Amino acid sequence: MERFKFLRFFSFRTQLDFLPCSNPVRENLINGATTDTNGEHRDGFFSNLVDGFLRRFKSGKKIDGSSKTEEEEKVYSWLYALARSEIYMAFEYVRSTERGLSFTEAEKRLKENGPNTPLEYTFPSSWHLLWSAFFHPFNIILIVLSALSYITSDNPNGCIMLILVFISVSLRFYQEYGSSKAAMQLSEYVRSPVKVQRCAGRVVQTELIVQVDQRDVVPGDIVIFEPGDLFPGDVRLLTSKHLVVSQSSLTGESWPTEKTADAREDRSTPLLELKNICFMGTNVVSGTGTGLVVSTGSKTYISAVFSTIGKHKPADSFEKGIRHISYVLVGVMLLVVTIMILVEYFTFYDLSESTLFGISVACALTPQMLPLIINTSLAKGALAMAMERCIVKSLSAIRDMGSM
Repeated sequence: MERFKFLRFFSFRTQLDFLPCSNPVRENLINGATTDTNGEHRDGFFSNLVDGFLRRFKSGKKIDGSSKTEEEEKVYSWLYALARSEIYMAFEYVRSTERGLSFTEAEKRLKENGPNTPLEYTFPSSWHLLWSAFFHPFNIILIVLSALSYITSDNPNGCIMLILVFISVSLRFYQEYGSSKAAMQLSEYVRSPVKVQRCAGRVVQTELIVQVDQRDVVPGDIVIFEPGDLFPGDVRLLTSKHLVVSQSSLTGESWPTEKTADAREDRSTPLLELKNICFMGTNVVSGTGTGLVVSTGSKTYISAVFSTIGKHKPADSFEKGIRHISYVLVGVMLLVVTIMILVEYFTFYDLSESTLFGISVACALTPQMLPLIINTSLAKGALAMAMERCIVKSLSAIRDMGSM
């Protein structure tokens, strides 16, 4: 009877973890579930387990002390609950059986959860590529100087600067658009086969081992993995034999980690050190085993990590240097041009000639060929990589490779 109460509460407690921490209903349910009929908290292992959950999720802190998002809280609570539960309870949590899902049920869950893709990456549109190619500090400076040249009737100089900007932008846009289009076509042909155990039959159900694409894996599937296989989602191990897993994609450490299905974890174990949980994006180094898929797509740990990092790439040292040089150049131009215009004006008392002379000085100070030279060099590097059957989606990646 005590065991039945424990299992029922533990299943009930796990469902509560998927509610937001600030939800008052969740707080009332937790407070009501963690007290007995006399209003006193339970003692022993059961109380410690519940208190550990409450301390972790009410504090809003990760194990390392940093703040957590709501999405990370859900992932953490779900994986910790599965790591501490028995295997038969893990099947109940994901509504699966030891035979695996039926083909009909797997199809239904795939429609409900969507494809098993942790990151919904969309290739940039042509307008986005054109804007990123155009929005360069030196291009803006050249366009401003070109407009001032036309205002002061210096049409040839303004026309030359616009032509340089057009060639630079066109070259970069053409290269990145072609690379993105080729990468988009290749992504449609990429397949990652996964061995999955499914059951078939209406009266007598037979266990079948089939290969499906990673994008078709759903929670509740039983996967079979061997050396070299990637985990198609967050997996609770069912069986393992000398299983060693590389988690370098998550931790950056090259040293592999030993995993075992029989491990029993406590609340002090860091998430990435759980022995009976394998994460999406990691791969098997040696050994074999089977596992129950508990999370796929955007509900996996790796997806929660990427969602906190963000999709926007921070500026690298080269871009920061270009921006700094642009600011310095604009400051020097304003200072020198202002001084030259004032000197010219107080010498000849002709404002139009003084302004034209100042713009000429500004054009002389601007490296007009620099954007074209940079984009030409990067495009040449991208073509060299294409000869080696490597697609460069962004020309800035050539700079990053050159700095390695």
